[in-house]
Amino acid sequence: MKKVVFFGAPDKSHLLLVLGKLLTVLDQKVLIVDSTLAQSMQGYLPQVEFSNSLREFEGFDVATGLITSAQLERSIRQTVDEAAYDIMLLDTDHTEFVKGQELPGYDKRVWCSNYSRLGMQINANLMQRLCLHEAEGQPLSFYKLITPTLPITIPESYIDSLLPQQAVRWEDAVFRFPLDERDMSVELDNQHHGRINIKRLTGTYRRTVLDMLQQLFDCDAKTARRAWARARKRA
Repeated sequence: MKKVVFFGAPDKSHLLLVLGKLLTVLDQKVLIVDSTLAQSMQGYLPQVEFSNSLREFEGFDVATGLITSAQLERSIRQTVDEAAYDIMLLDTDHTEFVKGQELPGYDKRVWCSNYSRLGMQINANLMQRLCLHEAEGQPLSFYKLITPTLPITIPESYIDSLLPQQAVRWEDAVFRFPLDERDMSVELDNQHHGRINIKRLTGTYRRTVLDMLQQLFDCDAKTARRAWARARKRA
């Protein structure tokens, strides 16, 4: 099973659900795990249940209310065979689920940030608690995701200056999601309709997501575009 972890303070629930839908139309069996403190992914599911649960949604499975990997393993054992999944996407903003020696077990690691002063400080503290020095194969590679990106005077390099650099190797690709009212309205509509409809998302959002498919899941450009077209028709 291919495992990709998304670390950081910003809410990335909608993005992961979009990725899950695209991977599903590519005939991948997908599990998305919300192990964040806020549990924002609950807002997109048809029925909000603030408890440990594993549910089918939009053709893939979503696990919510989980803090540790042991909790996930118990939840999976009660319902399905873990080997049935091709891909797991983990969303977390703490270190109870994975850190240190466990980090190399994930095929790709994505560091999610924004320009909020508090969010940057929370991320800096999270990076320290990850205990990167305990991981084999240092430095560990991370992709960088910035959401939302805004035209402000603070340069992207300032985000890096708050993080320890010696144990991290940043990949060249950076995923940027500009703040856009249309994308925000789609996210809100999807929450209230209990679905993931990608039809009205902007071209910039689409291009960045397709880039993520290629970078994180070894998908070629043609296949990524075909996945978007098929998911759009299914909406």
